[in-house]
Amino acid sequence: MTTAHVPTFVQTESDLLDAVAVLEGARRWALDTEFMRVDTYFPQLCLLQIASETHTFCIDPIAVPDLSALDGALQSPLCLKVMHAARQDLEVLAVHGGHQISALADTQVAAALLGLPEQVGYAWLVEHYRGVVLDKSQTRTDWARRPLTDAQWRYAAQDVEWLLSVWDEMAAALATQGKLAWLEEECLRVPAEENQPVWQRLKGIAQFVGAGLAVAQAVCKWRESVAREVNRPRTWILRDETVLAFARSLPHSVSELARLPGMPPATVRRYGELLLQLGREAAARGPTGEPMLVVKLSSAQSAALVRAQEMIRLRAIELSVAPTLLAARRDLERLLGGQPVPKLTTGWRAQVLEAALSVLREASTSAK
Repeated sequence: MTTAHVPTFVQTESDLLDAVAVLEGARRWALDTEFMRVDTYFPQLCLLQIASETHTFCIDPIAVPDLSALDGALQSPLCLKVMHAARQDLEVLAVHGGHQISALADTQVAAALLGLPEQVGYAWLVEHYRGVVLDKSQTRTDWARRPLTDAQWRYAAQDVEWLLSVWDEMAAALATQGKLAWLEEECLRVPAEENQPVWQRLKGIAQFVGAGLAVAQAVCKWRESVAREVNRPRTWILRDETVLAFARSLPHSVSELARLPGMPPATVRRYGELLLQLGREAAARGPTGEPMLVVKLSSAQSAALVRAQEMIRLRAIELSVAPTLLAARRDLERLLGGQPVPKLTTGWRAQVLEAALSVLREASTSAK
């Protein structure tokens, strides 16, 4: 079954209300967005595509910026929303109008639980499950430009018209393997994982402790605040490698600051003294927030980590899932260091990894 209906293009408030009347009676949707985020901090929602079992709608939020009429249906736990790689779409909808979604099924997460290639794309799934090769001719479309061509409208619609059909096959496979509850748990985690502190997303942050970590935290938070205020990408304010260089060298003067790799002259002129003061205060105060993600391990703990990773690898083969889906090395190290890792110690992972986690707990306890 495919929901390849003739798409309805929603470009007026009246069109939107008609679409809502249809969608509120549906028990499930396929949902996707098209957005632009080239030179802004906040993503711009350009299209919202929704397919039920009877209709496909392409909603234009540039023509109809107020989509609040959809909120009741988006938040209804009685209607399943099937999405692929949902995290960015959820962020875009939240930024656009605070739209929240409940009852989510993410087919990229489902694919990982079924042992399919990691980070698999929607087009791959459609070809794999339905034998259909999707049109990729509009991949580089500027979705913010108007008017959209008929080819662009159709391209956008195809991103949802096969999704329910693919989901049916995946859901059946998950049910057969006893993994539907696992998917529900993982999909509840999708929006929550975006709420981690901004400094934890900085690649290379793990190398810092003490004053360096405190400075990296402070500069990351400052960069995020400025990027939001001026609505420009955070890397336009400071690139990641520049933040790391700042935290590593702890400059004491504007001239030292200006010599950091990748430091924009405009940033030095406008924010130089502020950044220096921020760095001094952070270094004196010390790190804030939850403990650092990387833990120094003893030789016994390192041996326990290797043993646990091998057990997890074998368990992943047995369960037909990727080892990285079961447990990331970083989380295993944190568990060894006595830090809380709810993702591993609650839910389905705690059950299927009981033996490997026991090895880590024993090593953690013996080190105290």
